[in-house]
Amino acid sequence: MTLSFKILRYNFFVNSFIPYVTSPAGIIRYGLTTIQVDALNAFLKQWNNDFGNYVDPLSTSHIVVDTQNGDYASGFTLTQSIRNLISGNTTITLSSEEKAVCEIDKSRSTGSKVIPKSSPSLACIIQSSLSLIFLAINPILMHSAGKPKGVSAIGLKIAITAAGAPAPMPGDYIRQENETTTDFEILFTSDQVGKTLYIIGFYLNGKGEAGKDGIPCIVTIV
Repeated sequence: MTLSFKILRYNFFVNSFIPYVTSPAGIIRYGLTTIQVDALNAFLKQWNNDFGNYVDPLSTSHIVVDTQNGDYASGFTLTQSIRNLISGNTTITLSSEEKAVCEIDKSRSTGSKVIPKSSPSLACIIQSSLSLIFLAINPILMHSAGKPKGVSAIGLKIAITAAGAPAPMPGDYIRQENETTTDFEILFTSDQVGKTLYIIGFYLNGKGEAGKDGIPCIVTIV
C-alpha cells in the first residue's frame, strides 16, 4: 500500500510532539494530567506498531492509506486537543522551539479571538481515482477569499456511507486535520470506491476556536 504525505508528515509529528510534551519537564510546563499523558503514550505505541507494518511510500501500488485510517483519525483528535490546550494557555510564553515541536505558529497563539459567525461552502472541483480536491468558498462574499478576515484555518469533518444509505448523524463525522489553504485534497482507499462522502467545513479563529458547521457537501467516491 502507498502512504500519503499527510500520513508521513503526521508520523514525524507524533514521534516528536508526544515524547516532548510527556517528558517530566513537559508534563510540569504544560500541566498535562495523568489521563492525558497515558492516552498520548498509548496512542504513540499503537501508532508505531501499526505504522511499522506499512509499506514503502514509494511503492507503485494504488491503495492509499490516508485520513480514513482509524489510527490517524483517533490520534489527530487527541493530539489536536493537546495542541489547542498548549496554544490557549495564557500563563506561559511559548518559545520558538516549542512552537516548532508543537506545530503552533504565531497565528494560532496570538490570532483573532473572535469566533467566526459564518462557515465555508465546500465544492468538489476535481475528481480522480481515489482522490477528490475541494475548494472552500466564502458564502457571504462568493467572489472574495474563502477565508474571511479573522479566520486562520478551515476545519473539516467527514463521514462515509454505503451508496443509498441514510445520511450520517452528527456523531458519525470524523474530525480531519485543519487546512490553512482554501483548496485541499482528500484521499481514499480502494474499498471506499462507490461509497458516499459527506464533508463539512467550518472556520477556526487564531485561538483554534470553531465557528458553526457548514452544509455538508455530498460526493460519490470514484
